[in-house]
Amino acid sequence: MAQEKKNNPHQGHRERVKEKIKNQGIAYLPDHEVLEYLLYPFIPYKDTNPIAHDLIDKFGSLENVFDASPKVLLDVKNMTDNAALFLNVLPQIIKRYNLQKFGPKPMLDTVAHAVEYFQQLFLNEKEEAMYMLILNAKGMLLSSCKIGVGNIDTCQLNTREFIMRTADSQGNCIMLAHNHPSGNPLPSFDDCEFTRWLISAAEVLGIVVIDHIIIASEGYYSFRENDRLSDYVGVFKKYMDNAKASDKYAMKVRKFTDKK
Repeated sequence: MAQEKKNNPHQGHRERVKEKIKNQGIAYLPDHEVLEYLLYPFIPYKDTNPIAHDLIDKFGSLENVFDASPKVLLDVKNMTDNAALFLNVLPQIIKRYNLQKFGPKPMLDTVAHAVEYFQQLFLNEKEEAMYMLILNAKGMLLSSCKIGVGNIDTCQLNTREFIMRTADSQGNCIMLAHNHPSGNPLPSFDDCEFTRWLISAAEVLGIVVIDHIIIASEGYYSFRENDRLSDYVGVFKKYMDNAKASDKYAMKVRKFTDKK
């Protein structure tokens, strides 16, 4: 038995991997060795090297492994429930870590700062989603929330959530962003029409829309930077003015017909 252990080529392998990480970090480790190391605490009594190889062979990359559901990960031989769950939530942990680096109430007083923050919010989103930031007049972030979810090319705003969040907020400014999983950040016709509606709705609530930003892998698009917000400001006021004029005209018509 002692002879078998001595001839085992994997003996001390975990310690060698740990030592390599201590001395060099993980920047130069291949994907399968990173996975192998991450699986140590969750699969303590099996060799995680072949499991890591199987994961990379099946999914192609670390990113795809982390994006896979626990159910799909369990299709790989010798994977455990705890290991699959950990790999699945790891991107969420990284996302929280990155957001906390901004501080509890970061100043998002420029488009660049806002884009950096939104990029972290959308870090793990593979389908269209929408986030809203509520800020004070100086650009300090007071709160953030997801107010829209969708599929690969559309996103549905939760109107009730939007109204409740903005109406109950201590801030008087909002900034919205949604992502384009296609990679192209340019706004569609629907994006422009939504921005028009958004500004009109915010005007009713007494809220200022600072920006609507589209986040994509090929860059971003800011309605503010492209001077598009001014196209939509005052739309609600114009509508109300037209409505009042229409009401006055209708009243005059009624008076004229009454006289007849």
